[in-house]
Amino acid sequence: MGQREQKGTEMSGTCPVDRFAYPADEILENPYEFYTAMREQAPVYHVAGTNVYVVSRYEDAVYASQHPEIFSSKRVWMASDDPEVAAIRGKGFPDSNSLTATDPPEHTRLRALSTKVLSPRRFAAMEPGVRALVNNLVDAFIADGQADLQSQFATPLPLFVIIDLLGLDRADGKDLKRWSDDYSEAMASNSRPMKRHRVLECAQSLTDLQLYFSQKIKERTASPGDDLISDLIKANNALAEPCEHIVLVDILRIFLIGGNETTALAIGTMMYRLLEKPELFARLREDPTLIPRAIEESLRFESPTQWSGRTTAADTELAGVKIPAGSRVYLNWGSVNRDETKFTAHADAFDLDRPHPSGQLAFGYGPHFCVGSPLARMEMRITLEVFIARLKNLRLDPKNEFHFHAHSILRGLKQLYVLFDPA
Repeated sequence: MGQREQKGTEMSGTCPVDRFAYPADEILENPYEFYTAMREQAPVYHVAGTNVYVVSRYEDAVYASQHPEIFSSKRVWMASDDPEVAAIRGKGFPDSNSLTATDPPEHTRLRALSTKVLSPRRFAAMEPGVRALVNNLVDAFIADGQADLQSQFATPLPLFVIIDLLGLDRADGKDLKRWSDDYSEAMASNSRPMKRHRVLECAQSLTDLQLYFSQKIKERTASPGDDLISDLIKANNALAEPCEHIVLVDILRIFLIGGNETTALAIGTMMYRLLEKPELFARLREDPTLIPRAIEESLRFESPTQWSGRTTAADTELAGVKIPAGSRVYLNWGSVNRDETKFTAHADAFDLDRPHPSGQLAFGYGPHFCVGSPLARMEMRITLEVFIARLKNLRLDPKNEFHFHAHSILRGLKQLYVLFDPA
């Protein structure tokens, strides 16, 4: 069932790509040599000693995304055998499969609910507020002539945007960011086990996040407002079979995390790559019509989400590799977006003149294509427009060391120091 013809060289026995100790810190800092080795030597790479298979080529990732009946997004949540974790999680809600962890037809119903409230009209109406927020953040450091763009701009921008969209209090931002970061770390723990104290902290964060959104749903049910949570409740109540309370809680969790984590990283790496070669940012100043192309090329070159997980629903075969039922399959967008067979030669180069950068899959593909991608693109576009207009002589600070987070799913810089003419 679900076989896909091999295109390339089938690998057996010890593969040269095995010299990489995935996901060691040195690979996560710069994974692209490993990705190239996978595409060339083992396009569906079995991580030794695990049930994990990494899909590294464009056409194979597209195929898997198009066949959820084989490569399922469903998650089987297991009760923790750790009594301390179970006690913490018992104060919240059972884990729920909602938007990101379901397959059609259930996923189709949940996605329709989400796209109803995250409509193009809503995104368009947000632009003035996003532009005002971008300018306010720039106001806070423009007189200094220097800034850490990651911590002072790229991180707070999407966090405040999603907080405002949900109608939450910005004073809750610190907690929301911590809960979001902890959840993302926990999701990556299958490939990078956490220390004991972090396991407990992340369990507490997920419980706190659930309880927070549960309370907000109750408040907006009793007193609706002009915000996304109220509209989600209204749209859900209009369904023939409304979603349960915990499903709405989980959808809001997805909106929060998806709306701030990846966009923050994408903005930081976009600015890094555009300023790394000053002539690239100079071209945008001279010709702002290149901004959409710069955004797509940045998303392709440094995908903020490096992979998405699937589970095989049956024994299958992909690119000549047999994958048993119940295996974890990582669709590696970071590698896929540098596949030379899709993006021609020099796929490892940042190129504003690339013919088709819009073919990048940083937002996924198929049923699970990111519903918030228009908002992320808007934030990236307005960032560039305002920086071009206001930050004169913008350049990288020589003190940068350009370290990336040691995170197996998300890719982004820890800091990005820049200099510019004070104003």
